[in-house]
Amino acid sequence: MMDKNNNKVSIEKTENAKKIANKNANTRGAYEGMEEGILKFFRWISGIFDRLFLSTKYSALFALCLACLAYFVATYDDSNTALTSSKVLSNISINSRYNSESFELTGVPQACEVVITGEAANVTNAAAKKGYCQIDLEGYTEGTHTVKMSAVGYGDSVTSIVSPSEVTITLKKKTTKQFDLSYDYINQNNMDSKYVLGTPQFNQGSKINIRASQDTLNSIALVKALIDVGGATGDFETEAPIVAYDKNGKAINAEIVPEKVKVTVKVSSPSNEVAIKLNPTGQPPVGLAIDEAVITDHQTTRIYGPQSVIDSISELYVNFDMSTISENASLELILPVTLPSGVNASDVSVVNVKVSLAAVEETTLYGIPLNAINNTENLGISEIDYTEVNVIVSGSEKNIDAVDPNEINVYFEMPKEVGTYDIPLYVESKNNPYVNLKLEIGSVHVTVVEANS
Repeated sequence: MMDKNNNKVSIEKTENAKKIANKNANTRGAYEGMEEGILKFFRWISGIFDRLFLSTKYSALFALCLACLAYFVATYDDSNTALTSSKVLSNISINSRYNSESFELTGVPQACEVVITGEAANVTNAAAKKGYCQIDLEGYTEGTHTVKMSAVGYGDSVTSIVSPSEVTITLKKKTTKQFDLSYDYINQNNMDSKYVLGTPQFNQGSKINIRASQDTLNSIALVKALIDVGGATGDFETEAPIVAYDKNGKAINAEIVPEKVKVTVKVSSPSNEVAIKLNPTGQPPVGLAIDEAVITDHQTTRIYGPQSVIDSISELYVNFDMSTISENASLELILPVTLPSGVNASDVSVVNVKVSLAAVEETTLYGIPLNAINNTENLGISEIDYTEVNVIVSGSEKNIDAVDPNEINVYFEMPKEVGTYDIPLYVESKNNPYVNLKLEIGSVHVTVVEANS
C-alpha cells in the first residue's frame, strides 16, 4: 500500500516537472521572439538615420526641417503671454490748478519726469500721447504746502510714476499796484537807417496796473512797452506787449492789465547837405610830399539823423593816412567816408581820391605871433620870454608857396591858476593840410597873474 502511494506521488512530481519545463520553454521562446523584434526595430531606425545623414539628398532635407523648426520656435507668439515694458518720459510740462485770480503760485518745477509701465504696445501708444503732470491746489489757501503730482493723459492701460512725486509750493495773496510805463524800440536793425523815430504816444496813457504778490510788486524796477519798428518808413500805430523787469533787467512773471497797449509812433527822415573833405594823417615816404590830393567824384553828401545832430554838422571827413601810400608819382584810392557820432546814414559811403607826390622842400616863416587859448579863469600874463616864434614849413613847392603866414596859428593852453610855468607850444595850419609845420622852440616861460594885477 505504501509502495503504491509512493509511486503515485513520484508520477505526479514527474508530471509537474514536465509542465514547468514546458512552461519555461514557452516563456523563453516568447522572450527570444520579443528580443528579435526589438532588434529588428532598432536596425530599421538605424537604417533610416543612415539614409538621412549619409545621403546628401536626405541630409539637406533633414537640415531644412531643423531650420523650419528653429524658426517656428523663435517666432512663436503665445497670444496669452504679454511682454511688460517701461519707458521714461522727460521734460514733461506741469499744469497747476489753483485760484489764479486771488493767488500767486511759486515753487512749481519747470518740468517733471514720468515713467510709464505696461504691455509693450500700450507703452508705445501712451508715450505718443501729449500727457502732462498735474498739481491740484483747489481749495488750498495762502501759505506753503507740500502736495503730490500726478500724471494725466496717458490712458488707463499703463501705470504712471511721477518724479518728483511731491513738491513744496507757496501761495501768496495778490494785490494791485500802478506803475509808470516806458518803452523800448525793438528790431531797429531791420529799419532803414535814414529814418528817425520820434517819441511814442500811448493812446491809453502812460500808467499801467500790475497784479501780483507784494513781494513780486516790490521787485519790479521798470515796466516797458516793446514797440516793434522793423521795416518802418512812416508814421504808424501798433499794439505793443508790456513787460515788467527787475533791477537786473530780468523779466518778471506778473499779471499786467492790460497785457498790450496801443501806441502811435512818428517816423521822420531829417537830412542835411554837407561838404566832404580830406583829413590827412601820418607822414608820406621820406623825401616826398603830397603835392595834391583831391576827391574826384563826390564833393558833398546828404546825411541823415536827429535834427539836433545834423544841424551842427557842416562837413564830413575822409581819413587819409599818408604813411600808407607808395612812392608812385600818382595814384588813385577808394576811401570810406567817416560818419560823426549821432549821424545815422550818408548817401555817399566811399569816395575816389587822386593823389600826386613831389619832392619835399623846406622854408622858414619868421615872427609868427603866440596866442593863449582857453583862458577860462580870466587870468593875465605879466612876463613871457617870447611873443613871436619862427615856424619851419616843409612840403611840395606848390603847397609851400600857397601858405599864408596869417593862417598859421601858434598857441599854448592858458594855466588855470596864478604862477610861473614852462608851457608847451602847438602849431597848426588852417587851410593847407599837405604841409608839415615845426616850431623852432617847443615851449615858452610864462608868469600868470590875476587879470587886474
